Amino acid sequence: MAGRVGIIGGGSSGITAVKNLLDAGFSDVVCYERRDVIGGLWYFKEDTSTWKDESCVNRSTVINTSKEFMAFSDYPMPDYYPNFCHNEDVEAYFLDYSQHFGVDKYIQRNTEVMYLKKHSSYNSTGRWEMRLKNHKTGQETTEVFDFIIVANGHHGAPNLPSIPGLDKFTGKTMHSKDFKDVRSVTGKKAVVLGIGNSGGDVSVELSKYMKVFLCTRRGAWILNRLVDNGLPWDYFVHVRLASYMLSWLPRSYRNKLLKDKLNQKFCHDLYHLTPVHEPDATHPTVNDELPNRIAAGMVKVKPNIRSFTEKGVTFEDGTHEEEIDLVVFATGYKVEYPFIEKSVLEVRHNKVELYKYMWLPVLPKQTIAFLAVCQPLGAMFPIAELQSRLAARVFKGEVTLPSPANMKKDIAAKERALQARYVHTDRHTIQVDWLPYMDELAELTGCKPNLVKLLFTDPPLFWQVIAGPCVPYQYRLHGPNSWPGARQAIFTVLDRIKKPFETRPLPKREGRKPSLFKRLFVTSALIGAVFAVAAYKKENILDYIPRLRTI
Repeated sequence: MAGRVGIIGGGSSGITAVKNLLDAGFSDVVCYERRDVIGGLWYFKEDTSTWKDESCVNRSTVINTSKEFMAFSDYPMPDYYPNFCHNEDVEAYFLDYSQHFGVDKYIQRNTEVMYLKKHSSYNSTGRWEMRLKNHKTGQETTEVFDFIIVANGHHGAPNLPSIPGLDKFTGKTMHSKDFKDVRSVTGKKAVVLGIGNSGGDVSVELSKYMKVFLCTRRGAWILNRLVDNGLPWDYFVHVRLASYMLSWLPRSYRNKLLKDKLNQKFCHDLYHLTPVHEPDATHPTVNDELPNRIAAGMVKVKPNIRSFTEKGVTFEDGTHEEEIDLVVFATGYKVEYPFIEKSVLEVRHNKVELYKYMWLPVLPKQTIAFLAVCQPLGAMFPIAELQSRLAARVFKGEVTLPSPANMKKDIAAKERALQARYVHTDRHTIQVDWLPYMDELAELTGCKPNLVKLLFTDPPLFWQVIAGPCVPYQYRLHGPNSWPGARQAIFTVLDRIKKPFETRPLPKREGRKPSLFKRLFVTSALIGAVFAVAAYKKENILDYIPRLRTI
């Protein structure tokens, strides 16, 4: 197909964008990755100081969403993969995906996008001009593209707080993006500021070797990866029928149910973690070990930091701790795109005015799309995949976006909903509910499951789609670029969940004989029933003796 497409970033979003553009018929596709590897922040790297906006997982990072919900929709993860993969498994999956679909040859590594701006012919052609730098040769070149996909996500520069006395503090300080493992730090006491996923993970890791003071301004609701019967949490949460039924309940009652469920694991009041806000008013912290480390006394929950001294920290409750060796700021990231000219996009307080978190309504020609500029309670990979499928159809002219005025109305409505529900912070500007947002994208793309059709043509699949876990394979049942293996993948979800646990044969269990008491009870009941029947029929009880002998 005519039209040259440039993709910025070779992480999870970039590789699926390449694949789905090729599926849509685009042949002139190139993806630029400034590092020498793909995988984005999921590729573990010892040193991330090369670029201030470079981030990656730490050495022990495990995903928060299960493999069935983070897999791309036409490429399930291997059944032997753990349900919550280590970052090395995730990186291996990306490499396998790229090789399987021939993505790798379209990626130019060691190539950084220095700037992106409208081409001089943009008003008539919608084209873009991109300045590139090859980090091996140092050579800079300029390329022109008909379409652009920005696929480097929303983890920009680290967000570092300004706290009185910090400049006088003599201990070591770092952002959580620079924390790799405990081997890179020393000391007996550490302070971690922030109780998001990074803050929880860093606190748990450090607390195995030193005492940790975990500072939180508001507290947090702690979600476990494993819930009923040891199954992944998202297996129960992302279900169409359950979501629909819950939507009819008052929000206060839904939150009560959720709080009761979360407090069954451990009482948040007892652990002094309970926030003022409701569970659905902030992005939850997923951490299985944090309560155990608090119970062991190695993590102490404290309020926010008021100030620093030369060797210590004063908290907002007036308490003070001396001899602090390390402070880790798990304070998130700024959404930044410094390489894009501000006349195209300017981010303020992490707010990005994008239709469906993808499209700039101010542009007269929709020839640029953004991927992964949202924060779901769920996996990002299938979201970026659906976004890239939608982008391909818009670029081809097969899907027409609403007018700029209607796009702005949609953006404003979503912002009002966010403000009404979430705590007002820079963190909650791009929140989305995973399943509803996936369905929104799928409806625009034309691949949302056709429930009416399934009801009459395939009732078992209909029931699985509506009442079973809404895994990404559902978005390959119908519409463009459907996948013949989608039905089978949907029906075998539980098989793949169980597979990694099958590491030893279980002992054979012989059927236990009923206890003497149970046998006597059953026998007496049967005899009583026989006498009752005989009396009712006015028959001679002796006629029933042969039957009683068989009991």
